[in-house]
Amino acid sequence: MSRATIQKSDKFIASDLNALRNSEDGKIIISYVDEKLIAFLMADKRPAAITVLGGKDIFTDDSVNPGDIVIAYVRDVKKDIEAAFIEYAKDKDGYLPLNKLPKGTSVKQGDLIAVRLTSQAQKGKRASFTGKIDYSKLPDGMLLEEKSKHLAKYSYLYKDLSFLKDKINKVFKRNEYSEIVTDDRAVYDNLIGSFDNIRLYEDDIFDLSKLYSLRTILDEVTDRKVWLKCGGYMIIEHTEAMTVIDVNSAKYSPGKSTDKESAYMKVNTEAAIEVCRQLRLRNISGIIVVDFINLSSDEDRQALLNILNDESEKDTVKVCVLDITALGLVEITRKKELPPLYEQLK
Repeated sequence: MSRATIQKSDKFIASDLNALRNSEDGKIIISYVDEKLIAFLMADKRPAAITVLGGKDIFTDDSVNPGDIVIAYVRDVKKDIEAAFIEYAKDKDGYLPLNKLPKGTSVKQGDLIAVRLTSQAQKGKRASFTGKIDYSKLPDGMLLEEKSKHLAKYSYLYKDLSFLKDKINKVFKRNEYSEIVTDDRAVYDNLIGSFDNIRLYEDDIFDLSKLYSLRTILDEVTDRKVWLKCGGYMIIEHTEAMTVIDVNSAKYSPGKSTDKESAYMKVNTEAAIEVCRQLRLRNISGIIVVDFINLSSDEDRQALLNILNDESEKDTVKVCVLDITALGLVEITRKKELPPLYEQLK
């Protein structure tokens, strides 16, 4: 391929690498890393949010994504919890609430039933399905409804490829990025009808993943230690009940004219900004407890809370910052909409 830039508006190569990589405008980079299709929101030359879109088989019948309709096998029906447990693929089971069946429909063990995936499996939770399917809204809906009565278990009845667009719109705001860049033709073909600012990256010399150091980014956002520019650092620990973040001054060395309280406030200020960034970047939700360096001044503690509140407003999901204790503990809650990034990457 020529090293000259392709003039078509829908694709390009990296003939001007610095302009591509160093643009201050936000952009979404979509590429495969370790056989997972991942979307990175890059802003101000660093990642702002990351989400896993699927595995290497995302566009094949080997992967079940939200909106897909499959023929599932009813493994068990539990009347006491008003739910059925189903097998929708080999070695994969799901949860089907009985109130999600068409009116007047009942199921028993051994039945085959058409179901649509509503939410993928998360840690400790099975994939969820509904049996209420509006065939009139699907292409060739009447034929699909008839076909559903004659298919074997695990068969695909309908594959909904709009999940990719929906996932991107769920995680990233439209005003956060000026373009979407991908090096995968199938991704490009899938999204071209939904986004007018998508480009196909084609360069045999400079790999898109290496150009943006995507592997390094993933290593950094799964590391428990996060360094701060001042020399301090944070430790992020996940437990079953909550996420705990510990702030340390570490290598920070204030000037001789700087008092201890001002030095602690400087580290805490930088940490507060980084905490809010990391919550979205790693998609940490639920209860988060941050152990800041102790501050003796009520004014400083309130200033720290103000910073946390201001920074959390930049998030795309609801974040609530509670009070700070005399020991520097702050409780934060963040609404859970998707699994944390470290779970998505498993």
